[in-house]
Amino acid sequence: MNRSLPLLVLPLGLLAACRPAVAADGDWNLRGGVAAVALPKHIGADDQRLLAVPLIDARWRKHYFLDSLRGAGFEAEVAEGFGVSASLALDPHQRRRKDGVRVQALDEVKLAPALRLGAELALGQVFVNAVSHTRLGSGSKPGARGSSVEFEAGYGLLPAPGMMLAFGASAKLMDAKLGQALLGINRAQAAASGLRPHQVGAGLHSLGVFAQLSYSLSPDWQLFGKLNASSLRGDAASSPLVQSKRQPSLTLAVSRNF
Repeated sequence: MNRSLPLLVLPLGLLAACRPAVAADGDWNLRGGVAAVALPKHIGADDQRLLAVPLIDARWRKHYFLDSLRGAGFEAEVAEGFGVSASLALDPHQRRRKDGVRVQALDEVKLAPALRLGAELALGQVFVNAVSHTRLGSGSKPGARGSSVEFEAGYGLLPAPGMMLAFGASAKLMDAKLGQALLGINRAQAAASGLRPHQVGAGLHSLGVFAQLSYSLSPDWQLFGKLNASSLRGDAASSPLVQSKRQPSLTLAVSRNF
């Protein structure tokens, strides 16, 4: 599978990344590192929070992985430049009461186990990635069993030895269960918060553009950076919880093979 243009999908809604070199000796391959991520405190927030995220990917015989970002699962290359994966992971969507005054009177949306399905297609310098999360939480909890799908398409360049630069666009879709849990307001929540009721249906949630850079310091060490600028759309954008439709994020990571 082509690894030159990794998609970084972090546990809180951004998008995964450090993969061990497939040429490593033995049945087990290991890659580890750390990422610093700046992203909105919750979907629609106008202020940011900074996270430090461990990056660990243990791989057995190329196909089976245990990943701090993608969970535990299986991946395979089914055709030249086309790979698929399936894993049990944490759904990245979350909303906490302490994230802002607007959400203090609303239900928390907690991290939940999810079925994660991924697909990657590389055609020369053009690449397309798709990732879906289907939550497996209790049906009585906000956002339980909700689903999301994120697409990225881009174009990669090799401006210098060891350096890979890519530009592209992204889109995210959500079903009504997850969209309503994150940005909808029912009548009880409206009475408690003073915000107007709002219904979020299934469909397009956001559109964005991104630029990412990968640089190999050595055969083992790699630096990675990604800047994403997305904008909420449709029912998500018109929610009274939204303080800003613009949702920028920045990821910086360093990792190495062991």
